[in-house]
Amino acid sequence: MVKLTSDLIAKQTPGHNKRRADETVEHYLSRLTHLPFQNRGIDSIDVIPPCRLLTVIYLYDNIINKIENINFAENLTYLYLQNNRIQKLENLDYCSKLQKLYIGGNQIQVLEGLDKCIYLTEIYAENQHLPEGEKLVFEPRTLQCLSNVLEILNVSGNNLDSLVELGCLEKLQELTANNNNLENLRELVQLLSMWPYLKRLDTSRNPMCSKSRYRERLIVVSTTLEMLDGKQITDNSRQFLMSWKASREAQQIREKSKSDLRNNGSDPLSNGDYRRNVFKADVGLIRKSQYPIGVVDNAQQTTAVRKDKHSGFLTSNNFNSTEITNSNHNHTISFHDPTQQAFFK
Repeated sequence: MVKLTSDLIAKQTPGHNKRRADETVEHYLSRLTHLPFQNRGIDSIDVIPPCRLLTVIYLYDNIINKIENINFAENLTYLYLQNNRIQKLENLDYCSKLQKLYIGGNQIQVLEGLDKCIYLTEIYAENQHLPEGEKLVFEPRTLQCLSNVLEILNVSGNNLDSLVELGCLEKLQELTANNNNLENLRELVQLLSMWPYLKRLDTSRNPMCSKSRYRERLIVVSTTLEMLDGKQITDNSRQFLMSWKASREAQQIREKSKSDLRNNGSDPLSNGDYRRNVFKADVGLIRKSQYPIGVVDNAQQTTAVRKDKHSGFLTSNNFNSTEITNSNHNHTISFHDPTQQAFFK
């Protein structure tokens, strides 16, 4: 059993920043900026005189079971406590300048006690050793206090079955929640609209990953995502999926209008309102250079579009993956990407 004391720090601090022979312990502690005592068999922390320049503490890979007496480092910004035996997040009220907290691989059941850490931007709380059937719980007060500052959160391997409590984290840019019990893809889709700055998301090794079009649905919903499950999202893939989404929506408009007319006993093809709705849906896609694939039987087949007073939309827009030729009587649009055709089949 080893206790972290001021004498231990003065005698065994490794590296170039060692205590001089004529230097007092208090003076030595007052000039320390980093405290590297990882993997030393430390089980507790003693009361230590103020270390006002200390900004980084490395205490990972020890056997500490309680966070205590950390107030000696009032300017602490980085705290490494992963792979210990800590059961509760506590006694961090005096670490108001803390920016990064590493607590992975402990026995913490509740993410709490961080409401005073108003500058905390990164939390790594992955792989807690929880009792059978238990999951990591988030204290509402702590989440609310971190809602405008927290940017990176790692909660992988914590038996989570929902992320809905994290919806308040407005500034979230990176979320790692792999290897949990997340099944509700619809919930995640809704949450993505609440994280306008999210760039990286990892929800791999969850049950919902096996659901149809899991990756495609997430990419379409979040326009800010750059990385999903460790794979980069390219501009071309996002543009293609956005076109797919717009085409699906246009097709749904057609089907709904057609169904409504048939229920009323009308012929959709002879109904002016139906034709106008279909035309508006198509024009909306044309303006976005997203011509609806629903009207194309074969992605390599040429589709002739009759020239009328609205044909200006066709000649004035730039179509992706299309070729436009003009004649005196019609405009011809050709699609030449067989990979896109296979995707929609």
